[in-house]
Amino acid sequence: MLSATLAMVRKDLLATRRHPLFLVISVLVPVAFVFLYALIVQAATTIPLAVAQESHGPYSDRFVQTLQTMRSEDGKAWELHRMSPDKAAAAYRSGDVVGMLRIPASFDRDAAAGRAQVQLSVLNINSDISKNYQLRVEHAINAMHTQADPAHSVQIQEHPRWARDMSFSRYMGAGLLMFAIIYAAMVNTGNLVAREWEERTAKNVVLSPRGLMPLILGKWLTMFVQTVVSVALVVIALKFALHYPISRLGPATWGPIAMLVLYGAAFGVLLGTALRRSLVLVPVAAVLTLLHFLLVGFESYMRGYAHGGLVEVLWQSTRWWPVAAVTDQIRFAVEGLRPVQTIPQYMLWMAVLVVVLTAAAVRVLRTRLRFTQGQ
Repeated sequence: MLSATLAMVRKDLLATRRHPLFLVISVLVPVAFVFLYALIVQAATTIPLAVAQESHGPYSDRFVQTLQTMRSEDGKAWELHRMSPDKAAAAYRSGDVVGMLRIPASFDRDAAAGRAQVQLSVLNINSDISKNYQLRVEHAINAMHTQADPAHSVQIQEHPRWARDMSFSRYMGAGLLMFAIIYAAMVNTGNLVAREWEERTAKNVVLSPRGLMPLILGKWLTMFVQTVVSVALVVIALKFALHYPISRLGPATWGPIAMLVLYGAAFGVLLGTALRRSLVLVPVAAVLTLLHFLLVGFESYMRGYAHGGLVEVLWQSTRWWPVAAVTDQIRFAVEGLRPVQTIPQYMLWMAVLVVVLTAAAVRVLRTRLRFTQGQ
């Protein structure tokens, strides 16, 4: 069986080298997602703001300084453009900036009396953008009051679960890594299986006296080689696009990553035997993996909207899917934090899923032993 398996691997690697289209596809889709979400991260982190400062004094200067120094784990909160009132208004009207903050001439005098106001103009075409501007300006005002009169300011005592916030880019990076691993394994394995029908070699392989095991093992070994190449290129893209700390993908992440590869491969074998067409398989794999990313890899954002209706049903039904815990293991290990669930709690269930999917693929394969046109 070993010789037959190795022969299958050599045949598939040679075919991939001659026709590398699907290996390229397994890289291009995740890389495109990485750069797409890199743009989203940058847009959500630092937002432009035109500041028209008509007042100059201790309060207004402190307020502008607070705006300039505001930042989070993801970077600076603002891209400030300090302008004259006329230029700021013109930039806002022309759409060069989405938000404009006017600090009136009476600001310092009114702030000393405890009744200062600022004027915030926002192009409110998107409620989330408006919310970001409002919350950040309010935060800057509160910070200014705290510095000026700490004895009479409202203080918030935070009790975070972990010592520091996880940046949006690193949280997103783990989900994108999960997406890339599952998609690459699914497409590579599914294509290898479907190609046996497309190249009219399935009959010889399936009816071989060696049985089905060389076919399955050979496809998985070839998939592993191709998926390592695909994921390595995606990881490089994560490093440059999102500054993801790939050097922290240490031993604590190797087991979860390997399990995601097996999970994607098992799905790929099932799709390959069920569809038997490579070009049909690719969009199906993309949709399935995208669902994993949105429902499992992006779980904390869905949690914020899970307050009734379909979203809550989806969240409740997917939060226990073991792929979520595997992704969190990678996410927390990179941060040096202890995950919520322990490894035995989810690795066993992941292994069960892999076995179930592989068994389903074998069953489909056995029911498809009826060939047309010599196949």
